[in-house]
Amino acid sequence: MKKRGIACEEEKGFEVAYEGERVGLYYVDVWVEQGKMLLELKVTPMLAPLHKAQAISYLKVTDADLALLVNYGKKSLEIERLPNFVRDMSQKDFIWHQPPVNPQWLYPELVNVIQHACHRVHFTLGTGFLHQIYRRAVMIEFRRQGLGYDYIKFLPVEYEGHILGQQPARLIVVDGKIAVAAFALQHIDDGLREEFKARVRRVGMPFGVMVNFYGTTPNIEMMRLQE
Repeated sequence: MKKRGIACEEEKGFEVAYEGERVGLYYVDVWVEQGKMLLELKVTPMLAPLHKAQAISYLKVTDADLALLVNYGKKSLEIERLPNFVRDMSQKDFIWHQPPVNPQWLYPELVNVIQHACHRVHFTLGTGFLHQIYRRAVMIEFRRQGLGYDYIKFLPVEYEGHILGQQPARLIVVDGKIAVAAFALQHIDDGLREEFKARVRRVGMPFGVMVNFYGTTPNIEMMRLQE
Protein backbone atom coordinates (compact mmCIF):
# COMPACT_ATOMS: atom_id res chain seq x y z
CA MET A 1 0.00 0.00 0.00
CA LYS A 2 2.84 2.38 0.80
CA LYS A 3 4.27 1.75 -2.68
CA ARG A 4 0.91 2.80 -4.09
CA GLY A 5 0.97 6.03 -2.06
CA ILE A 6 -1.61 4.90 0.48
CA ALA A 7 -0.88 6.14 4.01
CA CYS A 8 -1.02 3.24 6.47
CA GLU A 9 0.27 2.23 9.88
CA GLU A 10 0.72 -1.25 11.33
CA GLU A 11 -0.28 -2.14 14.89
CA LYS A 12 -1.62 1.31 15.71
CA GLY A 13 -2.76 1.49 19.33
CA PHE A 14 -6.12 2.81 20.52
CA GLU A 15 -7.37 3.40 24.03
CA VAL A 16 -10.38 1.30 25.03
CA ALA A 17 -12.74 3.06 27.44
CA TYR A 18 -15.80 1.97 29.35
CA GLU A 19 -18.14 4.64 30.72
CA GLY A 20 -15.40 7.22 30.31
CA GLU A 21 -12.74 5.18 32.14
CA ARG A 22 -9.73 3.65 30.44
CA VAL A 23 -9.74 -0.15 30.53
CA GLY A 24 -6.94 -1.03 28.11
CA LEU A 25 -5.44 -0.76 24.65
CA TYR A 26 -6.31 -2.35 21.31
CA TYR A 27 -3.96 -2.53 18.31
CA VAL A 28 -5.34 -2.36 14.77
CA ASP A 29 -3.65 -4.69 12.27
CA VAL A 30 -3.45 -1.95 9.62
CA TRP A 31 -4.73 1.64 9.98
CA VAL A 32 -5.37 3.25 6.58
CA GLU A 33 -5.56 6.92 5.59
CA GLN A 34 -6.09 8.32 9.10
CA GLY A 35 -9.21 6.30 9.78
CA LYS A 36 -10.87 5.98 6.42
CA MET A 37 -10.36 2.26 6.85
CA LEU A 38 -8.94 -0.40 9.15
CA LEU A 39 -7.81 -3.85 8.03
CA GLU A 40 -8.20 -6.98 10.11
CA LEU A 41 -6.02 -9.75 8.71
CA LYS A 42 -7.04 -13.39 9.20
CA VAL A 43 -5.77 -16.82 8.17
CA THR A 44 -8.75 -19.13 8.60
CA PRO A 45 -10.70 -21.63 6.46
CA MET A 46 -13.74 -19.34 6.58
CA LEU A 47 -14.71 -15.98 8.03
CA ALA A 48 -17.13 -16.59 10.89
CA PRO A 49 -19.76 -14.37 12.53
CA LEU A 50 -17.32 -13.94 15.43
CA HIS A 51 -14.73 -12.33 13.13
CA LYS A 52 -17.37 -9.85 11.94
CA ALA A 53 -18.43 -9.09 15.51
CA GLN A 54 -14.80 -8.42 16.44
CA ALA A 55 -14.38 -6.03 13.52
CA ILE A 56 -17.52 -4.14 14.59
CA SER A 57 -16.06 -3.84 18.10
CA TYR A 58 -12.91 -2.33 16.64
CA LEU A 59 -14.97 0.16 14.63
CA LYS A 60 -16.52 1.28 17.93
CA VAL A 61 -13.11 1.85 19.50
CA THR A 62 -11.38 3.52 16.55
CA ASP A 63 -14.32 5.33 14.91
CA ALA A 64 -12.93 4.31 11.51
CA ASP A 65 -15.29 4.71 8.56
CA LEU A 66 -14.88 1.16 7.30
CA ALA A 67 -13.46 -2.20 8.36
CA LEU A 68 -12.14 -4.71 5.87
CA LEU A 69 -11.86 -8.32 6.98
CA VAL A 70 -9.12 -9.86 4.84
CA ASN A 71 -8.78 -13.66 4.95
CA TYR A 72 -5.68 -15.34 3.51
CA GLY A 73 -6.72 -18.84 4.63
CA LYS A 74 -8.63 -19.84 1.48
CA LYS A 75 -7.44 -20.66 -2.03
CA SER A 76 -8.60 -17.25 -3.18
CA LEU A 77 -8.45 -14.06 -1.15
CA GLU A 78 -11.64 -13.38 0.86
CA ILE A 79 -12.60 -9.81 1.76
CA GLU A 80 -15.64 -8.63 3.69
CA ARG A 81 -16.57 -4.96 3.88
CA LEU A 82 -18.14 -3.63 7.11
CA PRO A 83 -19.12 0.07 7.21
CA ASN A 84 -19.31 1.83 10.58
CA PHE A 85 -23.01 1.66 11.44
CA VAL A 86 -22.38 1.65 15.20
CA ARG A 87 -21.68 5.38 15.55
CA ASP A 88 -25.35 6.11 16.16
CA MET A 89 -25.87 3.35 18.72
CA SER A 90 -26.33 4.36 22.36
CA GLN A 91 -26.71 2.65 25.71
CA LYS A 92 -30.45 3.23 25.36
CA ASP A 93 -30.41 0.43 22.78
CA PHE A 94 -29.32 -2.10 25.41
CA ILE A 95 -32.08 -4.57 26.25
CA TRP A 96 -31.62 -7.51 28.60
CA HIS A 97 -34.34 -9.94 29.54
CA GLN A 98 -33.85 -11.31 33.04
CA PRO A 99 -33.98 -15.12 33.08
CA PRO A 100 -36.18 -16.96 35.59
CA VAL A 101 -34.65 -17.25 39.04
CA ASN A 102 -33.06 -20.67 39.53
CA PRO A 103 -33.87 -22.01 43.03
CA GLN A 104 -30.52 -23.84 43.05
CA TRP A 105 -28.61 -20.57 43.03
CA LEU A 106 -27.44 -18.91 46.17
CA TYR A 107 -28.27 -15.18 46.26
CA PRO A 108 -30.41 -15.32 43.06
CA GLU A 109 -31.18 -11.59 43.04
CA LEU A 110 -27.49 -10.72 43.28
CA VAL A 111 -26.70 -13.27 40.55
CA ASN A 112 -29.17 -11.55 38.23
CA VAL A 113 -27.60 -8.15 38.88
CA ILE A 114 -24.20 -9.66 38.03
CA GLN A 115 -25.61 -11.15 34.82
CA HIS A 116 -27.18 -7.85 33.84
CA ALA A 117 -23.88 -6.03 34.41
CA CYS A 118 -21.90 -8.52 32.32
CA HIS A 119 -24.37 -8.42 29.43
CA ARG A 120 -24.20 -4.63 29.46
CA VAL A 121 -20.40 -4.72 29.32
CA HIS A 122 -20.52 -7.08 26.33
CA PHE A 123 -23.12 -4.92 24.57
CA THR A 124 -20.97 -1.83 25.08
CA LEU A 125 -17.54 -3.22 24.21
CA GLY A 126 -18.42 -6.10 21.90
CA THR A 127 -16.15 -9.09 21.40
CA GLY A 128 -12.48 -9.45 20.50
CA PHE A 129 -10.61 -7.89 23.43
CA LEU A 130 -8.25 -9.26 26.09
CA HIS A 131 -9.30 -10.65 29.47
CA GLN A 132 -8.16 -7.64 31.46
CA ILE A 133 -10.23 -5.21 29.40
CA TYR A 134 -13.43 -7.08 30.20
CA ARG A 135 -12.41 -7.58 33.83
CA ARG A 136 -11.83 -3.86 34.37
CA ALA A 137 -15.06 -2.96 32.58
CA VAL A 138 -17.02 -5.43 34.72
CA MET A 139 -15.70 -3.82 37.89
CA ILE A 140 -16.68 -0.38 36.60
CA GLU A 141 -20.16 -1.66 35.81
CA PHE A 142 -20.47 -3.32 39.24
CA ARG A 143 -19.69 0.06 40.75
CA ARG A 144 -22.33 1.69 38.55
CA GLN A 145 -24.86 -0.91 39.70
CA GLY A 146 -24.10 -0.11 43.34
CA LEU A 147 -22.35 -3.41 44.09
CA GLY A 148 -19.44 -3.60 46.50
CA TYR A 149 -16.52 -5.76 45.41
CA ASP A 150 -12.93 -6.71 46.16
CA TYR A 151 -10.49 -7.67 43.43
CA ILE A 152 -8.17 -10.51 44.41
CA LYS A 153 -5.27 -10.62 41.97
CA PHE A 154 -3.06 -13.19 43.74
CA LEU A 155 -3.42 -15.87 46.40
CA PRO A 156 -0.49 -17.00 48.55
CA VAL A 157 0.87 -20.52 48.11
CA GLU A 158 1.68 -21.97 51.52
CA TYR A 159 3.28 -25.14 52.86
CA GLU A 160 3.65 -25.93 56.55
CA GLY A 161 3.14 -22.30 57.45
CA HIS A 162 5.68 -21.04 54.91
CA ILE A 163 4.77 -18.75 52.01
CA LEU A 164 6.24 -20.30 48.86
CA GLY A 165 4.97 -17.78 46.37
CA GLN A 166 1.92 -16.24 44.79
CA GLN A 167 -0.68 -17.84 42.53
CA PRO A 168 -2.76 -15.75 40.09
CA ALA A 169 -6.41 -15.62 41.19
CA ARG A 170 -8.02 -12.69 39.33
CA LEU A 171 -11.32 -13.03 41.14
CA ILE A 172 -13.87 -10.30 41.77
CA VAL A 173 -15.62 -11.01 45.07
CA VAL A 174 -19.00 -9.26 45.00
CA ASP A 175 -20.64 -8.15 48.25
CA GLY A 176 -18.58 -10.76 50.12
CA LYS A 177 -20.85 -13.48 48.70
CA ILE A 178 -20.01 -14.44 45.11
CA ALA A 179 -16.67 -14.87 43.32
CA VAL A 180 -16.70 -13.77 39.67
CA ALA A 181 -14.11 -14.56 37.00
CA ALA A 182 -14.27 -12.52 33.78
CA PHE A 183 -12.19 -13.62 30.80
CA ALA A 184 -12.19 -14.18 27.02
CA LEU A 185 -11.30 -17.73 25.98
CA GLN A 186 -12.23 -19.67 22.86
CA HIS A 187 -12.74 -22.87 24.83
CA ILE A 188 -13.50 -23.67 28.48
CA ASP A 189 -12.69 -27.20 29.61
CA ASP A 190 -13.31 -29.14 32.81
CA GLY A 191 -9.76 -28.47 33.97
CA LEU A 192 -10.40 -24.72 33.94
CA ARG A 193 -13.69 -25.21 35.76
CA GLU A 194 -12.00 -27.22 38.50
CA GLU A 195 -9.24 -24.61 38.81
CA PHE A 196 -11.89 -21.91 39.20
CA LYS A 197 -13.72 -23.91 41.88
CA ALA A 198 -10.47 -24.38 43.80
CA ARG A 199 -9.82 -20.63 43.81
CA VAL A 200 -13.38 -19.87 44.86
CA ARG A 201 -12.97 -22.27 47.81
CA ARG A 202 -9.70 -20.62 48.78
CA VAL A 203 -11.34 -17.22 49.06
CA GLY A 204 -14.12 -18.76 51.14
CA MET A 205 -17.04 -18.17 48.79
CA PRO A 206 -19.89 -20.68 48.42
CA PHE A 207 -20.86 -19.60 44.89
CA GLY A 208 -18.92 -18.73 41.76
CA VAL A 209 -19.76 -17.19 38.38
CA MET A 210 -17.59 -17.67 35.29
CA VAL A 211 -18.18 -15.11 32.53
CA ASN A 212 -16.63 -15.72 29.12
CA PHE A 213 -16.71 -12.69 26.80
CA TYR A 214 -15.13 -14.46 23.82
CA GLY A 215 -18.25 -15.09 21.73
CA THR A 216 -20.92 -12.94 20.17
CA THR A 217 -22.82 -13.15 23.48
CA PRO A 218 -21.34 -13.67 26.96
CA ASN A 219 -21.36 -17.25 28.21
CA ILE A 220 -22.13 -17.32 31.94
CA GLU A 221 -21.74 -20.41 34.11
CA MET A 222 -22.93 -20.65 37.71
CA MET A 223 -21.20 -22.92 40.21
CA ARG A 224 -22.54 -23.70 43.65
CA LEU A 225 -19.87 -25.31 45.78
CA GLN A 226 -20.70 -28.12 48.13
CA GLU A 227 -21.27 -26.84 51.63
